[in-house]
Amino acid sequence: MKIVEFNRTSYQHSPRSKRAHNTHNSRLYDVRNIHISLKQWRMLHAVIDCDGFTEAANYLHLSQSAISYTLAKLQEQLGVPLLKTEGRKAYITDEGRKLLERSRNLIREAIELEALAENLRMGWNSEICLMVDHNFPTNLLMLALRKFSQFAQDIKITLHEATMHQAEKALRERTADLVISPQVPSGFTGDALIEVEYVAVAHPAHPLFSLGRSITPADLKRQVQMIIFNSKDFMQNNGKHHSVGCLQPWNVNSFDTAIAALRECLGYAWLPKHRLQDWLARDELRILPLDVESTYKTNLYLVQGNSLGSNRGVKKLAEVLYSFAAHGASSSGMEPT
Repeated sequence: MKIVEFNRTSYQHSPRSKRAHNTHNSRLYDVRNIHISLKQWRMLHAVIDCDGFTEAANYLHLSQSAISYTLAKLQEQLGVPLLKTEGRKAYITDEGRKLLERSRNLIREAIELEALAENLRMGWNSEICLMVDHNFPTNLLMLALRKFSQFAQDIKITLHEATMHQAEKALRERTADLVISPQVPSGFTGDALIEVEYVAVAHPAHPLFSLGRSITPADLKRQVQMIIFNSKDFMQNNGKHHSVGCLQPWNVNSFDTAIAALRECLGYAWLPKHRLQDWLARDELRILPLDVESTYKTNLYLVQGNSLGSNRGVKKLAEVLYSFAAHGASSSGMEPT
């Protein structure tokens, strides 16, 4: 009896064949051929949305016979009825309604894919990282982002609220495209975007209000001041409103924490006036009647990351932010034209 040697290697997949096998299984369009075109689905949508073949033909600038033939072919390829005709009107079947919604998503994704390709061709990146100082007016920011979305619906905005030090770190690591910050770090360019007004506030029951007169710098020295830690403006003005012999200030890590402390009558604080409107309106906080320097103002700057030169989307977002700030949209609620 002749013994035939069994060759095990012939039945084992090589690394290359394994990769090809895995790739094949991961690509659905290799598993099954695609018979239906986007054009066919689009014609079905037109017939349903326009309430008939005649109106769909006028809308698509095609002949009615071309649409009828295409949809007849579509139903033949799918093997299920999509439309039923009663007189001169066409109605969608239950099967057609199920496929209709899925096919609308297909068309929508195809349009978004082409829009993304167009953005890339025009130099618009698919994502923009924007870092914003916590004192920048939120309503102005939202209005600006809404306006920007009208120009670039397919661009994703990654928005971070950041301290000055976090923003500078992101700029140097090239992870931020635009930064709104109290200062422009060395090595970067930026221009003043908006001026922020600060006022001194405290709870109505705070002892300072019981003085019954204008409050002097000497009065402030005997009270605790809440300072938001890592805020350049607060640290600079700490020196302006305090001198040797004053009480040690309390450092807090956020605006919300400062508000909570103020509402407990634990001290006073210099805070952005635009962020205090709700508490002032409800008389939960009051502006201190100082005899001198009752307010002060600082600038927030729009700082450009290194990607600005090659990213038209970032340039456009910067233009929108400057436009809203220049027109005072934060206070009027009106959009610049």
